[in-house]
Amino acid sequence: MMASNTHGVLNPFTIEVLETQGGQLVLQCYQCGTCSGSCPVIDEMEYGPRRILYMIQMGMEQAVLSSKDIWRCVSCYSCANRCPRGIEITDLMADLRRLATVKGYARDKEAEFGQAFAETIAAHGRLFEPELLMRYYLRVLDVKSLVEMVPLGLKMLAKGKLPFLPERIDDPEDMKAMEVAPSTRLRVATVFLRRPEKESAEP
Repeated sequence: MMASNTHGVLNPFTIEVLETQGGQLVLQCYQCGTCSGSCPVIDEMEYGPRRILYMIQMGMEQAVLSSKDIWRCVSCYSCANRCPRGIEITDLMADLRRLATVKGYARDKEAEFGQAFAETIAAHGRLFEPELLMRYYLRVLDVKSLVEMVPLGLKMLAKGKLPFLPERIDDPEDMKAMEVAPSTRLRVATVFLRRPEKESAEP
């Protein structure tokens, strides 16, 4: 199952994804559906990870990079931990967010995410995901998506997947420097979007 023309040449978008850290094994996907079956936010997605992988194989750049699914991934690593082909789907979603920003499908979202990320870190000394998402959606004036995420957020809080209150560190003052350093905000956002912290596999 490869994104190729009649001459057997891979689609440029597929090649681009294959060259990312998370997309190296994307052609190994045989559409078993384990990823979508493991995804805690599948009901909030338009396609789900299984179909996103298929669309990448088919070279469907616009559909993939303009999809809200790549932004709704919560980086829980359930899909990657359970993929029988070893595809790092969570890292792939982060790579797709980066590509969407670079190619203009998600114009200015990375910069706004970086600002929201830095403000959240400066406030608490560490990441507090519910506040990060609230700040981000308000910054991009996407109140509709924020409201749509509320039922999902409550469900994840109930399952212990999100913290109810932020944790604080003893001396968060040094983190506040990011508030006045736009270049730092962008670097932090890029790292966070690309390589979220990986959880251990569930037994």
